[in-house]
Amino acid sequence: MSDYSLQEISKYIGGELFGSDKLVSGFSIDSRTIKNNDVFICIKGENYDGHNFIEDILSKAACVVTSNDIDKIDFSKQSYIKVSNTFEALQKMSEYVRSLSNAKFIAITGSNGKTTVKEMLAHILSDHDVTYTKGNYNNHIGVPLTLLSINKNDNFVILEVGSNKPGEIKPLTKLINPDIAAVTNIGYAHIEGFKSLENTAHEKYCIYESLKKGGVAVINNEDKYLRVTTKKNKIYFGYEKSFYTKLYMTLKNIFGKTDFLDIKKINNNTIEISHNKTSATIKMKLHGEHNFMNAACASSIAVSLGIPLAHIKSKIESFIAVSSRLKLHKLNNNINIIDDCYNANPSSFKAALDYLSKIEGTKIVLMGDMVELGKDSKFFHKEIGEYAKKLNIDKFISIGVDSKLASDVFSRDGKHFTDHNSLKSYLNNNIESNSYILIKGSRSAQLEEYVDYLKSRSN
Repeated sequence: MSDYSLQEISKYIGGELFGSDKLVSGFSIDSRTIKNNDVFICIKGENYDGHNFIEDILSKAACVVTSNDIDKIDFSKQSYIKVSNTFEALQKMSEYVRSLSNAKFIAITGSNGKTTVKEMLAHILSDHDVTYTKGNYNNHIGVPLTLLSINKNDNFVILEVGSNKPGEIKPLTKLINPDIAAVTNIGYAHIEGFKSLENTAHEKYCIYESLKKGGVAVINNEDKYLRVTTKKNKIYFGYEKSFYTKLYMTLKNIFGKTDFLDIKKINNNTIEISHNKTSATIKMKLHGEHNFMNAACASSIAVSLGIPLAHIKSKIESFIAVSSRLKLHKLNNNINIIDDCYNANPSSFKAALDYLSKIEGTKIVLMGDMVELGKDSKFFHKEIGEYAKKLNIDKFISIGVDSKLASDVFSRDGKHFTDHNSLKSYLNNNIESNSYILIKGSRSAQLEEYVDYLKSRSN
């Protein structure tokens, strides 16, 4: 960790320091995880207020950042910084810490795949000192906290940037000031907040606006909404385009460098990646062809950082699936769970169905509701049922509200459940050997309950 002066922090964030100046090394907004010598930032949320926990952390924290009057609390051994707004102070502190780092900063967003790309890139760079987004710390709180966690010796810092409505990515990217920014793809995730794919694209492409001078924009060449401004260095990733398409894309960006990383499918888990007349055949442990594009995105970032393609190949080939993202669990009697219950939207659900459809065996879907789809939610759920039917999926099971529309459209072998116990009873008695069951839904559906149930049943 790095050491920071309370006086310098207070000055940068426009606060007033009470007590002595100290060197601090960590920052926290959670009283349960506070460590010795940390700065505790009293964030106010809808259902909590960090100020209520100040006395609980005084024995550990070196300093408290507060917007309340706290004269009645004994600060004889600790310091505190008074600010007008603790959330703004959090962001300013992260900006300060970021400004002192010599690491290369990478920002990643997109409708699907950003977590997989982030984790894969961290694995590619794992021979170096790397800090990267943990869990789902990709919002207006998580991004500043990740920046505050960086180490002075870091070579690379990788930040996942999320958004579920317009206007969220731009201020976060400004904090990050990335050397490289990537958009994995544009899809229907959080369409309720964005209203249209055009709005989604506009929001995601904001990540390029705060690139450092000389930075690189990593761009999916399959996207239909390419609105990246000129005068930027760019690398396009995806299935190879024609010579004339590449020439046109290069001429459009005459004031910046234009590069390409191409992929070609060899078989269901193998691709060839080509860049600057060098190529590598990569056999992946990840499931689903959509992960070919995730690998291409991560590889594009890596080559832009100067990582050799041979090293990228060896790292991707040893990379395993992120938890609950098309993760295969083999159970007794040749029953197999495809755990993809981390999240769901129409695009990612179709990609998972494509993967399931190519497997030999009885193909079963357990679907939970997809949320944040707005007025078109019923349409999108029906579309999933129709798509599964078109792919000759054998059975379609659902639980939730709108997911019933999917199983209804699937028709004869579609079954919907309204309670957990009935669904578990069905799973207990109707999953035969040589079956593959894809379990997928939004986080709020909490479908990991059924993954755990089937695994425990097999023990």
